[in-house]
Amino acid sequence: MKKLIFFLLFACVSWRLTAQEKSLQELVAKGNKAYVEFVDVKHNIPEAKDAINKALLGPEWNYWELVDSKDKADFILKVSVEKKGMNIMSMTSDGARIRVIAQVLSVNEKSLWKSKQYQGNASMFTGYAALEDAMRKMVRRALGEELMKQP
Repeated sequence: MKKLIFFLLFACVSWRLTAQEKSLQELVAKGNKAYVEFVDVKHNIPEAKDAINKALLGPEWNYWELVDSKDKADFILKVSVEKKGMNIMSMTSDGARIRVIAQVLSVNEKSLWKSKQYQGNASMFTGYAALEDAMRKMVRRALGEELMKQP
């Protein structure tokens, strides 16, 4: 009898926990609160955090409300940025290539989705701004095409 009660109690708790978990599309729905976790892979591009926030709040995306604490968020958007090389054309260190990967985590830091790696390039076509090119690709391709088209 004790085993049966324990089993039923365990089944009820398990069912309740799975019923409370939201689907990926419910978590990333328009108007939800996102906490942006920035990872500077090589610690050489601190200005990327501002560029990420600007891209997410800009006219091209502006889909979520960004919050400053994980406690207030519906989900975590983890963005890893890595700078490779130097922009020879403008003789600056803003990077000839910037690689970016976006990832959606639950507030418990469980990985729910991860984008492909996108690369922004410093070229004449991007105004020699690899970081801005990478942020556009993150918004248009990773979030717009990959994430929002998830079943």
